[in-house]
Amino acid sequence: MPQRTLSIVIPVRNQPDTLNQLLTAIAGQQCPEGWEVETICVDNRSTDHTPDIIRSHDVTYMLEERLGPSIARNTGAAAARGELLWFIDADAVPLGDDFLKRLVAAADELGDFGGFGGPILLPEEQRNNPIAFADHMSCWSAWHAERPDGESGFQPTSIVIRKALFDEVGGYDTQIRVLEDWDLQTRLEESRRKVEGPEAPKRPIWFVQALPVAHSARSTLLRTIRHSWYWGLPSREGWLERSGIPTARYERPWRRWLALPGLVWLRARHPLHIAWRDSKWRTVVSFPFMVITLVTWAAAVIVGQGQPDDDQFAPV
Repeated sequence: MPQRTLSIVIPVRNQPDTLNQLLTAIAGQQCPEGWEVETICVDNRSTDHTPDIIRSHDVTYMLEERLGPSIARNTGAAAARGELLWFIDADAVPLGDDFLKRLVAAADELGDFGGFGGPILLPEEQRNNPIAFADHMSCWSAWHAERPDGESGFQPTSIVIRKALFDEVGGYDTQIRVLEDWDLQTRLEESRRKVEGPEAPKRPIWFVQALPVAHSARSTLLRTIRHSWYWGLPSREGWLERSGIPTARYERPWRRWLALPGLVWLRARHPLHIAWRDSKWRTVVSFPFMVITLVTWAAAVIVGQGQPDDDQFAPV
């Protein structure tokens, strides 16, 4: 019988250490029966030894000179031969050497899906770093290990998409550099309605508890502040206003600052709840850093300068 192909697409810029961990983990995976696996690393103009790390592994190396995660992912997807595309960030690692077996099994079970992914967990070696714990809970606590299977709505860091559907919706929007994954997944969910009409059901984005990845958190306060500011600047026009969050009601820019406490609380409630369930003492110790992270994000949302320039890349 002809083999099916899974294509793993990894965009990367200046992340040699975490990328090496990821590629080593992929190399140690059990290959699903009846499948072949290809791994495509798209170097988004790294300035360190990241290209050397890629070439030291048995993977396909691609160079994309144009900066941006959307562009890099589209470049990898265009070269992919697989019917399934697994996009995973260069600072994440699949957990378990049978991860790929579980991945293709989930694809067959879910059928006509928009996309799917699983829990995003803090690496064990970072759990006692209060800044890393705060950074992780502020960004990734919605995808915790105890979340039940079901519709996700949004799945960052690690997502599987059928290549035919990815091509059908036009891939990632290359004009979007922050929240580009949320934009794509919104279009994936709505794709069936474009063909069958507005009454057709959506193609859900699924959360699959059996597909956890460990995602390296930012472990210094400067890194987490830079990332929160960078991510927050486009969030008002890219996410909040499209979602009907109250900040859109403030027409005068200076009045948006009145929304600062509400924005912080909006973002803080769930992370604090999940962090407290995970570890009470870690939550207490990391609480000041979580507040700094979320206040930085909320202030950037209010300033709202939109998408970053083409020559600017995300802090990691």
